[in-house]
Amino acid sequence: MPNSPPAGCRAGAPDLVGLLVAGLDEQALITLDADGLIVSWNRGARLLTGYREDEILGRHVSCLYPPLHIADGIPESDLKQARCREKIRYDGWRMRKNGSPVRVSGTLRRLLDDRREVLGYGLNLRDIADEGPALPASAADAGSTSALVQAITMLQSEVAERRRIEHELLQLQSLLRELAAHQDQIKEAERKRIAREIHDELGQNLLALRLDVSMLMARCGSRHPLLSRKAACALGQIDAIMASVRAIINNLRPGVLDFGLHAAIEWQVREFQRRSLVVCDLHFDHAEFELDDHRATALFRILQESLTNINRHAQAGRVSIALKRSGNRLSLSIADNGIGIRPGCRRKANSFGLVGITERIHHLNGELTIDSTRGRGTTLRITIPILPEDD
Repeated sequence: MPNSPPAGCRAGAPDLVGLLVAGLDEQALITLDADGLIVSWNRGARLLTGYREDEILGRHVSCLYPPLHIADGIPESDLKQARCREKIRYDGWRMRKNGSPVRVSGTLRRLLDDRREVLGYGLNLRDIADEGPALPASAADAGSTSALVQAITMLQSEVAERRRIEHELLQLQSLLRELAAHQDQIKEAERKRIAREIHDELGQNLLALRLDVSMLMARCGSRHPLLSRKAACALGQIDAIMASVRAIINNLRPGVLDFGLHAAIEWQVREFQRRSLVVCDLHFDHAEFELDDHRATALFRILQESLTNINRHAQAGRVSIALKRSGNRLSLSIADNGIGIRPGCRRKANSFGLVGITERIHHLNGELTIDSTRGRGTTLRITIPILPEDD
């Protein structure tokens, strides 16, 4: 009668080898699947790295490598070498859960099935910090290397965080620009609506009132001189109100924009000359053409803001404005012979003139160049596509 198998080999008996491996304290015994994912983790691995089994299972073995090794692809290289050479040995650094490095000696061995296909890998690691350095020349060098690894790890973490913040800031900047452009469009549409309502309602009512007062003054004549003077006074006040209404309408949105960009620029230049007494030269190198309202309004506002800045700050005696067309590009240049832009004035607090101009041009996919020499004036050159570039 054959001998009975030992109790430990009977069906249902506990896995004594597995229990032995799991309970080893001196070495980290880890198994990986064919992709390098951790599938088993013993007590020694927990003591060495600080990771509990439930925290580490399913993660890639690269999580135990220093960040620089990960960036250089060393974890993947180790797996590839073990797959080709059966096993590899190494002394080096691995990372604990708390981010500190630990120097280990270990072996990474491939595990094959009956058909000699790779099922996974066996990894054993042993802490050799107390055995003296294998690579550094002294214990002081080992400590320096450890500190260096920690410093590099912290720097890499900081760089990654800064990159994340920079990416978020760029996204926020893009969103703010889109919001500002949307607000500009809404503002221009609202200005246009209010200007037309003032013209159609208030303007027409004032005109009707003026006609009535004019008729009253004509009928009074010399028969009622006091009433006639009162009517004349009221007529003068109505005319002043109508002039103010026209100015308000033009400030909201000049009606001349409806007649084209050339007409609007000519009107704005005349108004600037009348208010500032600055001589202006205006040049167009092409005939009037159809430009969409959004772009025409944006160019008009840029010219308006530029002339306002010249009047406030440049102390100029002459301004030259030129509008040129080249293919699908439209260029506007505004040059003055004033004192120029002082260094730092472009970033001056509460000064948003150039900022507003820059944002308008950016939204139109245009370009802005500013040439300024102290005492010799400033030139702004704005170039935008006549049609949207994706058209």
